[in-house]
Amino acid sequence: MATNTVEGLLQCSDGFQIPLEAEIPELTETSLTTNLTYSIVAQPAGTFAPGKTITHGLVQADNNISYAYVLSEGLIAVIIPVSVKGVSSGSLPRLCKPYTLKSGDQVRVLTLTAASRISSVGVFTNTGTERIFTCTPSGAATNNYLDLQTLNGLGDTLQGQSILSASACSIDGSKIESLGAFVIDAKNNVVGAVPITNPISSQPLKAGSMPIPVQLNFALQVKTNA
Repeated sequence: MATNTVEGLLQCSDGFQIPLEAEIPELTETSLTTNLTYSIVAQPAGTFAPGKTITHGLVQADNNISYAYVLSEGLIAVIIPVSVKGVSSGSLPRLCKPYTLKSGDQVRVLTLTAASRISSVGVFTNTGTERIFTCTPSGAATNNYLDLQTLNGLGDTLQGQSILSASACSIDGSKIESLGAFVIDAKNNVVGAVPITNPISSQPLKAGSMPIPVQLNFALQVKTNA
């Protein structure tokens, strides 16, 4: 697969900026390190600025992008907004919560080919938990999103929590036949929805139709016609 130059910027509570840049292969989750133009060596964000609290951020790729997040001690600490270069919505987006970097924390990114149908949903809950769910739609089907790290469904991952904020990415456009990613309860009722944005044409923004309560056997789905 091709590589592309991925750019990012994290803003801290005291105004300190962490510029990021790396050549990253498409379809392979990879660490985005500091920009060599502004740092002595390319290094993880947490190693570059341990103890700094990040409050805003954005990561951009050339052709398509699915998600970006800070990985800390094996878990998603905070999700970072993403878009393709040239389609940001304006000011640097605020993160769902401030996060204080620890030494070794990494920014992880999944960039995609322009034609890749991988879809992602990033959620923030009332407990401060942030998780990313992904699926790759294929054909006319109801496609279930699974947790990026555990491969469990929504209910198994977030039972007893409420989704307060969420955003979703997909290039599928007219192939999508649900109003975004639906949260489905155990009786197949729709209890919430996350609008899906094509990151090639617009920066995905956090949805405001929340909270969405989550219980065991709840699912996160998108219906496609092809």
